[in-house]
Amino acid sequence: MSMIVVKNLKKSFGDNNVLDGVSFSVEKGETVAVIGPSGSGKSTMLRCLINLEQAESGTIIIEDAPLLVDGKYVNEKDARLACMKMGMVFQNFNLFPHLTVMGNLTCAPLELRKMTKSEAEKRAKELLKKVGLSEKADDYPSMLSGGQKQRVAIARALMMDPEMLLFDEPTSSLDPQLTAEVLAVMRQLAQDRMTMIVVTHEMGFAREVADKILFMCDREIIGEGTPKDIFENPEDLRIKEFIDSILK
Repeated sequence: MSMIVVKNLKKSFGDNNVLDGVSFSVEKGETVAVIGPSGSGKSTMLRCLINLEQAESGTIIIEDAPLLVDGKYVNEKDARLACMKMGMVFQNFNLFPHLTVMGNLTCAPLELRKMTKSEAEKRAKELLKKVGLSEKADDYPSMLSGGQKQRVAIARALMMDPEMLLFDEPTSSLDPQLTAEVLAVMRQLAQDRMTMIVVTHEMGFAREVADKILFMCDREIIGEGTPKDIFENPEDLRIKEFIDSILK
């Protein structure tokens, strides 16, 4: 079953063309890594999927729920329902500094899912245990390391019971030790068959964990396949040059 179908997505910022006919699909339970040089449109593509940016044309279908069809967006209510199927984990965590970890995890479910406080706190404790932060429930973000903040951000995204998770370079601001902490949680999610799209520069994660890799360059997807296809048998010279430069 296709969880996301994207066809001919185009996006510009003024005269700057950022996405030029991007098309792909993601199946249920897949981990899809999106790699490629900086400035190729990876993060913009991800933000279009969850409606943080709006494309000029194309189609986005999220688990049979349309968000964008032939360049026309659905109404606000239907767009919100479609996007609630997804959770987003950002590069810079985006935690609320004035709330504790528990507060960060429970505020959206209390408001949007109408959970009771006891239900939300029970679920938050379960997820904090899952990401290895049970003892941090009463801490504020300023008291956490970068890796801990990102693991809280993952738990927060899971609080809404999404069908899939989107990760926008979740480890790019972390040192190697903290990166390893976050990638360990993401590997476990992949083993649990959570559907994920991961924009990343972590080639080891892409090669070892992803079921499929999308290679973006020059505003479009120029390569799609298994890690073996992309890393060992790239069909486009631009992919080979990028892989060689990263892995040398």
